[in-house]
Amino acid sequence: MMISNITIIILSAAGLLSVASLSEGMHDRLDLREFQQLLRTSLDSELVRIVDESRKAKSLGTFDQQRIHIRKSNVRRRANGQNNADSRDNELQLNTNPSITADNVWEDIMQHAWSKAKTIKRDGHRGLSVTEHSLEAHPCPFLVCGRKQHDSDRNGIQHIVALFGKQFDQSVTISSSHNETCLILTTTAHKVQQVLNSYEGRGSLVAVPLLDISKIHYGTIDEVSSQGWAVPFRERQGRLPDKKSSTKNETEAINDWERVISVNFAPGLGGMKEEAQLLDVVNKMMGDIQDMGEVGWLRSMRDDEAEQFLIDESLIGVPALSDMFSLTSSLRIISNTYENGNARIKFWHDSLKDGIESEHACSEMFTTLFVKPQTGYNGYDLVLNPTDGPPAKHYESSSSNPACVTSLIAALSAHPYVLSVKASFPIYHGWNVAKKLDAAYSRSFDR
Repeated sequence: MMISNITIIILSAAGLLSVASLSEGMHDRLDLREFQQLLRTSLDSELVRIVDESRKAKSLGTFDQQRIHIRKSNVRRRANGQNNADSRDNELQLNTNPSITADNVWEDIMQHAWSKAKTIKRDGHRGLSVTEHSLEAHPCPFLVCGRKQHDSDRNGIQHIVALFGKQFDQSVTISSSHNETCLILTTTAHKVQQVLNSYEGRGSLVAVPLLDISKIHYGTIDEVSSQGWAVPFRERQGRLPDKKSSTKNETEAINDWERVISVNFAPGLGGMKEEAQLLDVVNKMMGDIQDMGEVGWLRSMRDDEAEQFLIDESLIGVPALSDMFSLTSSLRIISNTYENGNARIKFWHDSLKDGIESEHACSEMFTTLFVKPQTGYNGYDLVLNPTDGPPAKHYESSSSNPACVTSLIAALSAHPYVLSVKASFPIYHGWNVAKKLDAAYSRSFDR
């Protein structure tokens, strides 16, 4: 089957993700500040950067608009009324290139999370795909908070998990106090809607999908995209050590520790009895990620370019990775900030375009990564081959390419099986990065 015949099907899958209604299931809300008080994640730093870049773009745009107006006025010798003209130009600029707020981005990302929760399914042995029927949607992690009424046990942990038909060990407690309990459990958007409807009007329960970017530990993206973390690339393997450098300094020693991406399963998914069961789940996840990457790559082509490729029927209905991940999705605020040149949104688009959604598909990274089960089989570590180093011709598609690692983390965070993603790093390197991140985070809220 030629790609041109099913391009519409692939694009329609993207459309379902972008237009699913936010209003349904959102009468009980959790605002940004409440979410940030509960969880400190990469959401915090990403919001700061996106908003800062938007303000910079607006400021530069206004300055350029003023300069253009001054030049025109000088040519036409219209010195009178300059201040009024500048004021009108500034007002126009504010309307055409408005800066966005953290709450704007939060609403967009939350809409995207609800869209995924209602439209992503898994059919038997097939991978992830998009459905129009919310009853077919696959379970995913939700953050659920309940406020207790007076001194009763109502909306305690046991009560909340029972509402969703779960056991205590199928949830992760985030906070528990005398008047509020918050936890994460895995369920469907349809079940959440049923439970929330039973509480309608009382306002004692709220549930929201766990955002993909909030699954990424704070500082992880800065870490893996830094020069110190980069997976070592040795163009000449097996060469003899330099006799002049008998001792290794800290910079050289950094090549000797394993680069590891740690993944924790969503509540209720882990706890397998055997390693083979865990590896089967990991293989499905890696297959899902590679399929979504291939769809994203195919969709980025012109029709005449795509016609030369055949596509497997199993990819029909599979969403592109760039649609699954919130900060590269086609939602209004995210799309507008990308079109207006927001550097942070561009960073994420470029990471996917040069990573898993590229022609090389980071094939060397997927071929050489090693899976280490975590204790209790509640997660796993992906070891990214730091000591071997890829052959020179495979550098671009290996984990030595930062775009491959960054896009892998984005893909893992967007997967419904995942609770959290983080990167390992040595103390002497990670501590310095963490201090810089904390300082930047503090400054952003002191303004």
